[in-house]
Amino acid sequence: MDKTIKIYLAAILLVVLVIFIIDTFRVKPVDWTPSYSLDHKKPLDLYVFGHEINKFMPEHKINRELTTPYEYIYENHQKSVYVIINRFMFDTSDTILLNEVAAGSHLFISSENFFKNIQDSLGFEYEDISSVILSKESTLKLSLTNKTWANKQLILKPVNNTYAFVKMNAATTTILGTQTMPDGIVAPNFIRVKYGKGYVYIHNQPQIFSNVSLLYEKHASEYAAQVLSYIPKNLPVVWFVGGQTINADMPIAVSPLSIIFRYPALRASWLIMLYGLLLYILFNAKRRQRIIPEIKPLRNTTVEFVQTIGNLYFQEGNTANIVEKKIVYFLDRIRNRYYLDTSFTDERFAEKLQSKSGKDEKLINEILSFIRRFRQQKTASRADLMHLNKLIEEFWEK
Repeated sequence: MDKTIKIYLAAILLVVLVIFIIDTFRVKPVDWTPSYSLDHKKPLDLYVFGHEINKFMPEHKINRELTTPYEYIYENHQKSVYVIINRFMFDTSDTILLNEVAAGSHLFISSENFFKNIQDSLGFEYEDISSVILSKESTLKLSLTNKTWANKQLILKPVNNTYAFVKMNAATTTILGTQTMPDGIVAPNFIRVKYGKGYVYIHNQPQIFSNVSLLYEKHASEYAAQVLSYIPKNLPVVWFVGGQTINADMPIAVSPLSIIFRYPALRASWLIMLYGLLLYILFNAKRRQRIIPEIKPLRNTTVEFVQTIGNLYFQEGNTANIVEKKIVYFLDRIRNRYYLDTSFTDERFAEKLQSKSGKDEKLINEILSFIRRFRQQKTASRADLMHLNKLIEEFWEK
């Protein structure tokens, strides 16, 4: 075996070993992204809730639906309880859902965001009421108005949503829960709105259903069960989980490499093979890469053309014509760069040009005086042309 190849192999093994050691002993950061996925186990996902929802709602038959509300309701028109638990309400077809509620269905929403359309339809306003800068130690205190919950509070941490319901239609709205902000402000965060023949239940802290809340926060499971207990028990439940899971029947954490990464030994072997293959490809490609022929860029003859035209004008001795064109070009450039009207080159124009360009006032006045004098006399010598050219170059260079 060639000595160079041995050195390459030793270097590859050393690099793979270093990568393996670093990957094994490094502290992996916690991903706090509020994705509310039913398939993953990050703190703000719904993996635990997705597996335990039947315990929270034992009286209901729950149908997990991957299609949009519009697609589902288009095919099914029976009275149901529609459930949405997500950070945002994007693409949720709120109009058709409200039409179903008006006909006798019910809607439960736990989300941090609500469309202006649904706010107007249900007669409430939703605004940020926080007056302090949040930190990692900030907390929210959630309470319910029913007697079963009594004086208990759920401490929510971290704080991801400081919005609350600030105005409501008292004739149709019932406050079911409140939240106490880090600065002590108390505001409704869980309401029930009468709409037609049905009700809309709106909760603004979907975080209570997340993995971190249900597993680690005191009273979280009881609070979530109390919130869901308001849902009528005589109707089937349709839970819209489109975009939150790949398996509507029972969400599971699966991926093409889930088996390999489940076991440390298989994971280490996979990484060694992958990194080694990448290094081999890099070294091998470098040794066998073909010489790329030089492709000369096309010549830009624009400058040569301009020089030729300029020489023709100069040889013709029509100095005034050249001066006229330089003045036209100079003013055109002023218009395009500083957006000034160049119809009048008076003192007011000079002041505007100096203000916008920041150029020397004396230089500007000298250029404009030359332009006005030339337009009156319509004649210019070669010395005048050289002088104008020098002034213009000085203007653009500074």
